[in-house]
Amino acid sequence: MLINSRLIQKKLAILLFLSSCIVLSVATIGFAVSDWINSRNDLINRIQSQASVIGNNSAAALLFGDHQSATDTLASLRGEVNVVAAYLYDADQNVFASFKRAEHEPSVIWQAEQSGLVDGYFYTKHEISWDQEYLGFVVLYSEMESWKQQQLKRVAVLGWLFLAALLLAVLIASTAQRVITSPILKLASTVRNITRTRDYKLRADKASQDEIGVLADDFNEMLHQIQLRDNELQQARDNLEDKVNERTDELYELNKRLEHQAFHDPLTGLANRAMLDETLQGAINFAQRHGQQLSLFFLDLDRFKGINDSLGHDIGDKLLINLGRKLKQNLRSSDTLVRLGGDEFAVLLQDTVPDVAAEVAQKIIDTISEPAEINGYSLQVTTSIGISVYPEDGTSASTILKNADTAMYSSKEAGRNQFSFYAREMNERTERRMCLESKLRKAVMEGSFEVYYQLKWDSRSLKPIGLEALIRWYDPDEGFISPAEFIPLAEDCGLIGQIDNWVMETACRELLELYDGKPSLLLSVNFSAAHFLRQGVSEQVTSMLAETKYPADKLELEITETVIASEMDDIYDQLCEIRELGVEISIDDFGVAYSSLSRLKQLPLNTLKIDRSFIQDIGQDDDDEVIVRTIIDMAHNLNLKVVAEGVETEQQYQFVNKYGCDAVQGFLFARPHPISELKAALNGTNLS
Repeated sequence: MLINSRLIQKKLAILLFLSSCIVLSVATIGFAVSDWINSRNDLINRIQSQASVIGNNSAAALLFGDHQSATDTLASLRGEVNVVAAYLYDADQNVFASFKRAEHEPSVIWQAEQSGLVDGYFYTKHEISWDQEYLGFVVLYSEMESWKQQQLKRVAVLGWLFLAALLLAVLIASTAQRVITSPILKLASTVRNITRTRDYKLRADKASQDEIGVLADDFNEMLHQIQLRDNELQQARDNLEDKVNERTDELYELNKRLEHQAFHDPLTGLANRAMLDETLQGAINFAQRHGQQLSLFFLDLDRFKGINDSLGHDIGDKLLINLGRKLKQNLRSSDTLVRLGGDEFAVLLQDTVPDVAAEVAQKIIDTISEPAEINGYSLQVTTSIGISVYPEDGTSASTILKNADTAMYSSKEAGRNQFSFYAREMNERTERRMCLESKLRKAVMEGSFEVYYQLKWDSRSLKPIGLEALIRWYDPDEGFISPAEFIPLAEDCGLIGQIDNWVMETACRELLELYDGKPSLLLSVNFSAAHFLRQGVSEQVTSMLAETKYPADKLELEITETVIASEMDDIYDQLCEIRELGVEISIDDFGVAYSSLSRLKQLPLNTLKIDRSFIQDIGQDDDDEVIVRTIIDMAHNLNLKVVAEGVETEQQYQFVNKYGCDAVQGFLFARPHPISELKAALNGTNLS
């Protein structure tokens, strides 16, 4: 550094000797003025830079109302000797935080101008915002007296230097300019090239070993550090772009999955109700513009609930998947197949006339009726289809779908396994079903039912040996509603379990009260297959018996033949648990579900009740008479009691009695009675 310093001094001496007095005079005056201005500007710029830094660092404090953080930020100005005070204002122009040195007391005011003088102090103001939201401003104060004194000293020194320079400087040589300015100009040129090209690989040439040379070395080192930082930033930017692209791909895949889940059924993978609503409305708009027709099918599988109840939901789900796959294979690519939920499907046919729709509907019926092999079971179901046609049956998506649903119920009422086109009169039946379902739910909630009791008689002695609890529903608006109408509806709506429990508990309580706690007749109550799907049937019956104190050996559960015909793995265990309680088990409506004899042998049963459809044809149908005799013989061979239900004529009674039927039940002997009339019926009066 010493060598470099001496070299620069020698060069300066040469320059001073060669400089002319006139040029030196002008230069000295200009330097004095420039120094005065630049010094003042440097002070102002430094104060403004500090205000900008403090403002940026205080944005978060203003945004979150953190006075302590703001105060700490202003306190960082203690190291800046030129700053004597600082005030932070919020958006309402209230002082939010402040800093001041003890020896200075500038007025706590703010001006509309960005900078200026107040009370002899120079101030500058910096506005603060965050995300284009105005948060407030900061004001910094700097005292000017020290600066003025420093400038006076500089002027004095400059005057002495000027006088000395006048004695030493005579001429300014052009060679001195080249010697002094050439390295600087080269360095400036390099700076401009780097600024223009942003090529940080460029380097300044070291033209001398003096301070300019050292400056060139330092400048080149700075460029090297900038280049390293630029490479790091570029690598970070590349990594960030990779992460962004990766995250974008993940979000895209997630969005695709969510969109698929929103518009597709999770079990079958088919389109769902939301997709149908959107597709159907679009198809209607297209058909309207082009004068076309479209057809919507509403499909409901017939008696699919029986498969779920008997074989379990796992088998039912696999059957639905199988049917969905077969239907999709037999439809056109332009057709839309939808699973609406449960065992309900929909098919949208665009640009299709009714005749073609009828052909497709029959094809669907034939496809669904084909046996399906599921887990070793050969399952066969049918379907009922309702068809509505645009624009004849409606001009909106909701109307088209509602009318197809209505037509589907018409197909079910007509015997199932068929299709029906919508007709306006169908709405009356649909409205009836909806009204009845609403009333039924309210009746279940309020317990608005009544239990009637129909006696069972010993076939030989004709003495009462038991009674069956039958539910009756009296509606204030309609009067008595037939069980044949509301019981199937209760099964479809999932209310049958609650109704069974209500009937069983009510009957037990009423008979206990009638018999003073010691009932002598066997009480039979209907017990739906739905109970066996939920498990815990024996616990349910045990809880009811414990709550009512009804004797288990005086209770009989009548289950449908579909329960014993099912292949539920645990049906045997559940029935055994019920029998262990002392409760008897009867098979109701026997003969309609074609149970196997081996299945009957395996299960812990007590009684078979011959379905009334066989009893009613005695004397009219020889085949039914053979069936009745066969059932009686078979049951006795299996040590089961036999009850003939629906006996209404003397001829029917004489026939079943002749062939050894154990008990009879029907209008020939007694009609069902409410509990208030049961005692009189038992006494042999009022049996009509």
